[in-house]
Formats: sequence, C-alpha cells, structure tokens
Amino acid sequence: MAKDDVNSAVERYISSGRSEKDVERKEHYFKMALQIQPKNIRASNNMGLLLQQKGEFREAIRYYEIILDLGVVTKPSPIYYNIAVCLKRLGNLEGAKTYINRALAKKPDEEIFLELKEEILDLLNSTPSAVLPHTTPKASDIGAPYGEWDPPAIATLASQLYYSGWNDYKYHRGLGETDLNEKIVRDRLANRIYCCQTCKFNSGGTCRKKGKVGKKVLLDSICKQFFPQKTD
Repeated sequence: MAKDDVNSAVERYISSGRSEKDVERKEHYFKMALQIQPKNIRASNNMGLLLQQKGEFREAIRYYEIILDLGVVTKPSPIYYNIAVCLKRLGNLEGAKTYINRALAKKPDEEIFLELKEEILDLLNSTPSAVLPHTTPKASDIGAPYGEWDPPAIATLASQLYYSGWNDYKYHRGLGETDLNEKIVRDRLANRIYCCQTCKFNSGGTCRKKGKVGKKVLLDSICKQFFPQKTD
C-alpha cells in the first residue's frame, strides 16, 4: 500500500473512532489505526484518552508514554498532566507529583495543573482537601472582604467537574458531548449557586486557597480560582 494510502486509511480510522458513540467501536477504530501505524501520535493520544475515560489507567499511561518516547511532541504538558491524573488514580502519588511538576515546568500558570498538584500534595501530606491546617492570616489579608463576581470560564469549570482533564474535555467537546454539562455550569453561575459560599476553599467566610489564606469573602462573590464542593 502506498504511503499516501496508508496515511489516508489511518486518518479514516481515527476520524471514525472520534465520531463513534459506542465506546467499544471507538476503541476498535483506534486499534485499527495503530495496527497500520503503531507510532501514530493522534491514534495513540485518542486511545489513551479513551482508556483513561474507561478507568484503564495503566493502559492509558502506556499509550501516553509511546507518544513521549517518540520525542517529537513540542507541547507535551497535556500528556504529562494526563499521566499525572492516571497515576493519582492508581495511588502512585510520587509519580503523579513528578509528572505534574513536568507539566508545570512547561506551563507554570495553568490553573488545572496547579489544582491537580495541590490535590496530590494534600494526599501526600495525608491532609484531606476539606480540612487544611490552621494558618495565621497575613496582615495584607486583613481588610475589606473580597466581593467581586469574576467566575472562571465555563470551559474551565466543565473540564474540572466532569472530565479527567483539559484534553479529555476537548476530546468530548469535539464530539458534541459537553453541551449539557456546560449548560449546568452556566445555569448554576446565573443562579449564583456557584459562588464563594459553595467553593471548596471557603471556610467560615474566609478563603483558604493558597495565597489567599485568611482572606474574608462575601459569600455571594466568586473569583477565577473558584472550585465547587463536590456534593452532587
């Protein structure tokens, strides 16, 4: 088979896998693509994301590592992030910390990466995220309480709440599967259900997010670092 024909066949399988709704058929198409081109980056990434979604974390990592071993990816931080998520779910917290640090070395201000690192460190320190040690607020934190309405982007909240990471969210968004979750987020913001009062960093009207510990907040306000308590 000519090289162009091989590439076309692989792309057809990948496209069919991405548009397929049935999980088993999706996996079948990605496997077909990888049988033809075992080192195809797009097929390996889609397979990794699918296996991660299915909870087959070790297998997902294997496909992500195939991509990294090729050494041709110019922006590997999402792959590092997904490996960190998988390792965290497997209970390998030190490994997860290593990979999230690699992701942050590439994109140090990425909020989703920072949130995952904080979760990993909480677990490593055997401190539940809902109970943080008491910290004396800085003098600069004392004063007028935070009272702005500056929520995170809908996409950011949807990816944090309903998906295993940003790549997973983008993958499902491409299939048109995120509309309902985005609507839920949008409605809860519009009705002020998502606000400081329901943020996991709220503790008796003060913020315990890193860098804001002890800062007073108005409970009907919201900031870019909002993360809802997972009660539903």
